[in-house]
Amino acid sequence: MLAAALCIPCFSLERSSDLYKQGASLAMKGDIDGAIEKFRKAVEAGPYYCLAHYGLGKAYLYKYGMIDEAIIHLRESVMLDRKLARGHFYLGMAYLLKRNYVYAVHSFKAAYEADDSMIEALYNIGVAYDMMGKDYNAVIYFRKYYAEKNNEGGDSLF
Repeated sequence: MLAAALCIPCFSLERSSDLYKQGASLAMKGDIDGAIEKFRKAVEAGPYYCLAHYGLGKAYLYKYGMIDEAIIHLRESVMLDRKLARGHFYLGMAYLLKRNYVYAVHSFKAAYEADDSMIEALYNIGVAYDMMGKDYNAVIYFRKYYAEKNNEGGDSLF
């Protein structure tokens, strides 16, 4: 009896993982509505599976008027896995689209800290600071981005 009870979470995670993969495949083919349906089922099957929330949140970013829903699921994905760099990155994108620039900066910084090869986060931090009118901070991050992109430590933007 105990063995059966312990396998239920395993089955749910396996089912959720399969649904996530199906949703990702549909999204890559451009079927965002189909992907959203699969990701919703993945979240239902495994509410603690970070990639299910990530997939659903990212898919919502592609749907007009669903930024708030995207933020809910992307935030859940990074709460479940603090090192999910791509979750932090797309959460930053959602906040940027929502014009919540302070939260966008925090999310992009978390993405870069989790994965320092994600240099686009540095560029987006610069964009967020620029949108806030913080030119000095924007220039710092644009320079960091270009230095990383060019693998040089120079001061020049170009």
